[in-house]
Amino acid sequence: MSQCDPRAGRPDWDGMSGSSRAAAALSILALTGCGSSSAPDDAVKRDVLQGIAQIRSTHDYEKLRARVARTITRLRQDRAPTATARRAKELAIQGFGSTLKGVESEIAFHENDSGEVAAATRDAARALRFLTSGARQLRAAGRILGVRVGTLNGL
Repeated sequence: MSQCDPRAGRPDWDGMSGSSRAAAALSILALTGCGSSSAPDDAVKRDVLQGIAQIRSTHDYEKLRARVARTITRLRQDRAPTATARRAKELAIQGFGSTLKGVESEIAFHENDSGEVAAATRDAARALRFLTSGARQLRAAGRILGVRVGTLNGL
């Protein structure tokens, strides 16, 4: 065969044994991405893990609010073809939503409540309630996805 021959670089199927043909076919499938091993919940799992890492590493409430909101947006866009992935996605969106409400309550506590004991108490209790709920929901989503979440900022 010459270099210009369209069959150049292709396996010589006629000269191969049955097991060699099977091995060559599997190699071609693996190289072209057919039969990809990525699970249907990979996008959801990736976004949940990334969001959890952001909660743990971001201590500025304004930045955290923006990051959690982006995580929720990404999760809503993720495709979840299986019932398990849909349930994990739903719990994760609820968990990040609760976390977002808790972060907003923390912001209100720090910005608006100086000298207002009743308002400060209300915002602090609301923040704790939402952050605890969010952590619980994210742990449930993690269990479904096979990820150990553990504690999130002490909750």
